[in-house]
Amino acid sequence: MNLLSILLASALAASAQAPAANLTRIGAAAAVKGMVKAQAPGAAVGRVMESGKPLFLNDHVTTGAAGRLQVMLLDETVFTMGPNSDMVLDEFVYDPSNDAGKVTARVTKGVFRFVTGKVARKDPANMKVNLPVGTIGIRGTIAAGEASEAGSSIILLGPGSQNNANENPGSVAVGNAGSQVVITQPGFGTTIAPGQPPASVTDMSQKAQQLIGLLGEPPPASQTGAPSGNGKSRISREAGEEKAQGGVLALESGALGEIVNNMDNNQVIASQTNGIVDGLSTWDQVRGVEAGIVIYDGQGTYTCSGPNCAGGIGTSSLFLDVDFGARQFQGSIVLQPASPGGLVGIQSTSILNTSFSSLSGNASVLLHSGGGGPGNINNADFDNSVLSFHNRGGIAAKDAKVDILFDDHAMVGAPTTAAGSATATRP
Repeated sequence: MNLLSILLASALAASAQAPAANLTRIGAAAAVKGMVKAQAPGAAVGRVMESGKPLFLNDHVTTGAAGRLQVMLLDETVFTMGPNSDMVLDEFVYDPSNDAGKVTARVTKGVFRFVTGKVARKDPANMKVNLPVGTIGIRGTIAAGEASEAGSSIILLGPGSQNNANENPGSVAVGNAGSQVVITQPGFGTTIAPGQPPASVTDMSQKAQQLIGLLGEPPPASQTGAPSGNGKSRISREAGEEKAQGGVLALESGALGEIVNNMDNNQVIASQTNGIVDGLSTWDQVRGVEAGIVIYDGQGTYTCSGPNCAGGIGTSSLFLDVDFGARQFQGSIVLQPASPGGLVGIQSTSILNTSFSSLSGNASVLLHSGGGGPGNINNADFDNSVLSFHNRGGIAAKDAKVDILFDDHAMVGAPTTAAGSATATRP
């Protein structure tokens, strides 16, 4: 199961709040912060979005003044929306058997970033982003921009034609008024005015720095300060100068000041100190990972017993979004049926935003829903499960693992229980 399957499974668990069943699910929301709404065609009001909730074809997604989310489509295309932004998912066709399909989105205003998925990697002509002024064609890459009726800005974040991560080079073709420019160098971009052809491609590193900041959260006070160098480092990290499409969706924490300097020396995840022993991490080792937002994604198995158990073994999944710069994590755990056994229906819990900035000792956390104090999950059926980080191959916190205890606390008759684990890994 991949990351998007986990998120969609979590969304299905909340089906009572979903829109009409005849709508076509095309993805899910992740990393939702602040007010975010999605309005389906024909719906009178928008749905308040949370991480794991489904998104549908032609959904109109909007963010508030402090809103932010990632739109994760089934072909692994990812759109990130910043504050005060609007987007409509106009077209999505995907055949997982051969990765053929088509993706079309319309950003009507605001700040955005996209990471291309399998559809665009198979045939770049089949992904397009329409703006109020201009259109974007994509070839296997990461780009960011800002859109409004008054004009648009588009910047390539990578991977470019000279990346050192063995990634295929990407590019962005930007068109308007019958003319087109192609951006091939990370940190460079173009602007478009109404009725005018795109401006010549130029260094837009400072603008990229602003967009990355808007798409993420302000760095902690201890990490703020004057940008170093000439303001060109971060894009190389977004750029695939180090495996940008391997799962690091956004490097949004820590110093945002440098953008394209020292390309050969940058790494998305810090090179780990020699001598790290495989096994359970310590919190000091976890905090030693370089600033960046990283996705852990993986699965395992569980067994169950009780009236809502079909017997046999089911599939357990862990999705974890870790912000090493802000030293916090959030995510979800999902238990799914697996033919011919497992629980009857999908069970899930969100792992609430949790700080590890002051934790000490071994890197493990007891998951609980509250019970007299602040909880770190939202479903008491998963109380007493344990989340932990593990070193592997000399790399600190390479894996995250959850040891799952599930109990539906049935008030009448015997409860349904499950036990198992899931291990997720980061790029």
